[in-house]
Amino acid sequence: MSNDVTVRAATPDDAGTILRFVRALAAYEREPDAVEATEEVLRAQLASERPPFECFVAEMSGAPVGFALFFATYSTWRASTGIHLEDLWVEPHARRHGVALALMRAIARSLIARGGARLEWRVLDWNELALGFYRRLGASALGEWETMRLDGEALARLANG
Repeated sequence: MSNDVTVRAATPDDAGTILRFVRALAAYEREPDAVEATEEVLRAQLASERPPFECFVAEMSGAPVGFALFFATYSTWRASTGIHLEDLWVEPHARRHGVALALMRAIARSLIARGGARLEWRVLDWNELALGFYRRLGASALGEWETMRLDGEALARLANG
């Protein structure tokens, strides 16, 4: 069997695999109980007329070994679209075989093909394996920028006023 990596766009039939990868990533990031997504919701979103995200699945020898889930962004400074990479996961046994690189390359090609100018993502500061990989790609950290979040009760309070 070949260990060649292939990357393809996810379909609704990949929802279970995507959820399995999301859960594995959450466990790796020390948040195993944080995943609220369900296979049914992901399947419906992937099948919708305007999916809220795009996803690539990487395979080796015909078996899924990783994924990249992302969505469109917009930069007012550049007056251009971009992509936010939400999740990138490669199964431990498939690491160091070019899977993450193939996924990142597929995203970059997709972004450039649609005229986009920027690919951004977040990475945990303790994830040295990922940080090293991203630096080798030529990515730079935006150390002066903080990620802010509103959800749950705080979001409801803001919305309700």
